[in-house]
Parts: sequence; structure tokens; C-alpha cells
Amino acid sequence: MEEIIVESLGYVEVKTSDEDKEELLFYIAELDEKEKELIVRRYYYEQKPAEIALALDIPKKQIENRLYYAKQKLKRCWANK
Repeated sequence: MEEIIVESLGYVEVKTSDEDKEELLFYIAELDEKEKELIVRRYYYEQKPAEIALALDIPKKQIENRLYYAKQKLKRCWANK
């Protein structure tokens, strides 16, 4: 699961070390539960935002916005490492 998320998010290229992948997974684990659920649904289960919205009974645009902000958090963490 972890490798799929890491590669899907695009922050760690395939040739990076296991240490980098573990670090990104640490940052994902630090997200709040709602953000973590969205990241897992989108990048591990490969659900589209519309599918996530239907499953969680939340508007699609709100899912897209939450995914955007969760990815921004991850980018900031990754940049500040």
C-alpha cells in the first residue's frame, strides 16, 4: 500500500531510497484522519473524486479542495525536511 501511495503522489521518484519513501509515509501519517482517508482513497484505491464524494456524501468540489490542501501540506513537509 505504502509504495503505491508514494509513487502515485509523485513526490518520490521510483529510484529514490526506501528512507525517502518512509519519510513521505510518515508525513502522510501525520495528516488528520479526514485528509489521510482522502489520500488513501485517491492514491491507493485509485478512486476518482466523484466516487469519493459519493461514498462520503460530500460534494465533489469539496473533495477536490481537501485533496489539494492535503497535498499542499505534504509538499510543505517534504520541502522543509
